[in-house]
Amino acid sequence: MKDLSAADEQRILSADPAANVTEPELARSRSRSLAFMESDATHIFAGGPESYSRPPARRWRAAGAFLAAAAVAAAVLTANFLQAVPVETPAATESVSAPSPAPTSAPAPTPPAGPFHDLFLSADEVLVLEALPNAARNLRAGLGVEPVNVRQVLKGDLTPGETAVDVASAEEGINGSLLWRDSRNEAPFTYLGFFARGADGGLHLIEAPHALLQIQNIRTAATVDPATDEPVEIGADLQSRINVAPVGDVPVATHGGGSLAASAPDRILGTQAADGQRDGEVRGYVAASEACFTFSNSTEKVYLRWPAGFTAKVTPLMVDAEGHVSYFGTTLANRAVILNEWGFIYMADLDTRPLVQGELSMETASCGGETLPVFDVWPERAGGSPFQKGRGVALPTP
Repeated sequence: MKDLSAADEQRILSADPAANVTEPELARSRSRSLAFMESDATHIFAGGPESYSRPPARRWRAAGAFLAAAAVAAAVLTANFLQAVPVETPAATESVSAPSPAPTSAPAPTPPAGPFHDLFLSADEVLVLEALPNAARNLRAGLGVEPVNVRQVLKGDLTPGETAVDVASAEEGINGSLLWRDSRNEAPFTYLGFFARGADGGLHLIEAPHALLQIQNIRTAATVDPATDEPVEIGADLQSRINVAPVGDVPVATHGGGSLAASAPDRILGTQAADGQRDGEVRGYVAASEACFTFSNSTEKVYLRWPAGFTAKVTPLMVDAEGHVSYFGTTLANRAVILNEWGFIYMADLDTRPLVQGELSMETASCGGETLPVFDVWPERAGGSPFQKGRGVALPTP
């Protein structure tokens, strides 16, 4: 509290009404007050005995006046203090606070070093995508706006997932779009595409050489010209940014190699049906750290051993009413699959195959609770896939 000056104290004391009371008036008032203590009401009017009289109290009266003045001053100072510090409202806070920074988009990635630097720089969106079937398209018509599943965005603001892009400019180069049309949901072709955003807001493939490349090996991101299957070198920098390799896959037993073209292979045929079709059943078992597969017909069953680079995982596939993997399936179910060296499905659990080809070894191995002869599978060619071939997906050019 701020100390009072002598002038302020004198001014406050002079304003005290008690200072104008004379000594005789004070004595009469004191005698009436003390007389009241004798419990006889008449003492109030007649005065009380002198034994109840008190000495003069000017000293106490001065102290009381001083305290009263101090209280008045404190009240004044408190009021002034409250006025000097106004309550801060949200509006006042906003007026003095620094404005929040506006949200900004992620900075554009640095163009990769190598032969695709300029094409990457000129594109609005650089996408890794899977071609999806287009039920609305007339098969005789050329490519146009096609459905795709965007797996990875290397440049741009697009969100991964299903959308549509205009790839009409690639029609002539893809030789009638046969490769695109043969893509299937469960065995999709994967592409690297460079797109510009048009005035309509849609994405249009840039009209430039190699604006659309097929990613032939999703494990290594090796790319080829989709029209010729000739390798296209995109540079180590850009290749390292593509990341669509299988995840969650586990090792399988592998062998040293073999080729169907090099020697006459062993064959295990599927069971022959009345209509002449042969169906052998593939079974797969995937654990946390390993997997195994078998193939059987009505008379024999073998443990399948795979070429180097094969792995296994569990993935959803369409199945029929009996649970067998089928192109015409109506229900989606998780199935164990074997992935080839390029990362694509080679066979699947509860898939039917007419035969397996390779070499029957003298070894045995356990799978699914059984000890079985080991059969080394030899693929038809590098990157080949019976699973894709059985669904109309063309094998790679030798």
